[in-house]
Amino acid sequence: MTLPNIADQIARLAILGSLWGTLAMALLLLILVMRRDRKERSRAAAEANSRSLTREIMAALPGTEPTGEAYRDASPEQRLAAVSHLSRLVRGEDRARLTAFVDRHDLVDRVLAKTRRRRTARRVDAVRALGGVGGAQAIAALQDMLRNDRALPVRLEAAAMLARLEALPPATVLLDALSLEDVPITPLHHALFRALAPHRADELLKLAQRRFTPALRALIVDALGWTDDYSTLGALEEASRSPETEVRLAALAAGTRLNHPAAGKWIEPLLADPEQGVRAQAARACATMGLRSALPTIERMRRDPSRWVRLRAHEAVAALGGTA
Repeated sequence: MTLPNIADQIARLAILGSLWGTLAMALLLLILVMRRDRKERSRAAAEANSRSLTREIMAALPGTEPTGEAYRDASPEQRLAAVSHLSRLVRGEDRARLTAFVDRHDLVDRVLAKTRRRRTARRVDAVRALGGVGGAQAIAALQDMLRNDRALPVRLEAAAMLARLEALPPATVLLDALSLEDVPITPLHHALFRALAPHRADELLKLAQRRFTPALRALIVDALGWTDDYSTLGALEEASRSPETEVRLAALAAGTRLNHPAAGKWIEPLLADPEQGVRAQAARACATMGLRSALPTIERMRRDPSRWVRLRAHEAVAALGGTA
């Protein structure tokens, strides 16, 4: 084969390769378009079914109308999700009818029977749906999942839903169910214990006497400030003398929130705390509570080595009406 013939063959192969590449690209684009079209059609059908399901549930709430085809074709999870969505839109008597509808159709038991065998994400979705529905059956199911589900994320979500429904269990149950002695303490844990606090002051006081990690002890001490119970001041005073900085800070936050003058006797000494963060928060607490007896000490703190403490001291002096 001569050199020109070889060149021609190479040129033909290059053209053929280019054509195949163009064809492959066109085929890929076609597949992507078809897939997107299928997804959009599926989404539109799901939205239409959801609307039909919602209308049928609303029509059946009084208990006189039978459920329709959309309800019969829906899974227990879809039915409960529709009820949960409706519960955010209705109030009063209609909300009570929704709860009765769930009980009448055993939706809670049917959903739980299926979700126990499924992955964690599906069980979390079921927990959220139960939290949206409310009612005695849903609360009982959430409490059971809080105590017994094998996955911590599910138990944590169950606790959040119970807090939303004002049905949290005792503090000791919450502590054990969420493995709080073994996991890092998060803002959600603080929110849960603050929600619990107004109804569980005695339990929190008992927990405050137990030995825990500094972070968990700080969580409990912080919650004491949300009890609105002045009998917790003694425990907060004890916490203010803790060797752990985060516990002393929690005591300051709780004492400031309770805002009882008796807390001043242990808040003012914290103005001389070796930790700058505690000194700064103590100055802020004195300003919030109007503790003018602390003013001379706070004025001297305007020369503190910590810039943060000096800033808080200046603010506290201004708030307490001290010298500029």
